[in-house]
Amino acid sequence: MSSLMRVVFAVALASSGAASTAWANAVVIVAEGADFEPESLGTVRSIAATELRARGVPVIEDGRLEGVHPLGPETLSLTEDLGADRLFIFRLGRLQKKVVMSLEEIQPPSQTPVHVARLTASSLDESDIVVPRLVRSVLERAPVEEGQRIATMTDQETVPFKKKPGEGLFILGVGLSPLGGSIGWSYEAQYWRLGVLFQGAENDPSFFGVEGAWIPLDTNISPYVSAALGVVGAAHDGDGTALGTKLEVGAEFFRLHGVRLFAGASVVIPFEDLAFTDSASFGAFVRVGF
Repeated sequence: MSSLMRVVFAVALASSGAASTAWANAVVIVAEGADFEPESLGTVRSIAATELRARGVPVIEDGRLEGVHPLGPETLSLTEDLGADRLFIFRLGRLQKKVVMSLEEIQPPSQTPVHVARLTASSLDESDIVVPRLVRSVLERAPVEEGQRIATMTDQETVPFKKKPGEGLFILGVGLSPLGGSIGWSYEAQYWRLGVLFQGAENDPSFFGVEGAWIPLDTNISPYVSAALGVVGAAHDGDGTALGTKLEVGAEFFRLHGVRLFAGASVVIPFEDLAFTDSASFGAFVRVGF
């Protein structure tokens, strides 16, 4: 036999095997029902059977398939009597108010799953969304997540991520020495704060940048230290800018309330020489966050 004939024969054989699997008779059973009503279980099984037929899998219907049939010798014997070569097993489980749905395929007489797909639904009412995705996953041997579409997302999949607690604060401040002001916004968590701040004062360098603070105590009053990276403006307007940093130490009051009070001292340090500007400019401030 020539090489070309061997290739053609192999492809034909593989195609024949794939076709026989695709068109093999199948049955769908519910192996675990989680105490749902028989009518509900019958509806779920019907949705799965309809979806399988829509994808080219002939499904056998028989009155003996109704209800719950745990996987075992009796179920396999029933499958054999019906002349089925493929068995799709549906399982339902309760998780407080949620419903865990899974679908697996086995090829009798083996009880080893060929593929298993599982999704969590908010209720059994989502069966018309979940079951078709499970069927697609099992038939295509693909992760069930690949079946996500705008119209097929479950309530569980659209629940926002749970975040650690934190809050945004709008910042207004007064520079005490030298006299000036500041404005910014921060996001504060239990032990840290991150935000942006602009501060300026007459005859003193201005600063605008991103600031991070460590707050060691989660009590109503806590000290803190912070460091910022940003742009330093020269002490006189129009005399240039440079990349620089701002270091700060202070105390935060009323952390257990919606409004915060900050008091402390800072130093602004440009990384390059600026006209009429010290290499380190110190100041004191009071700020309010709300």
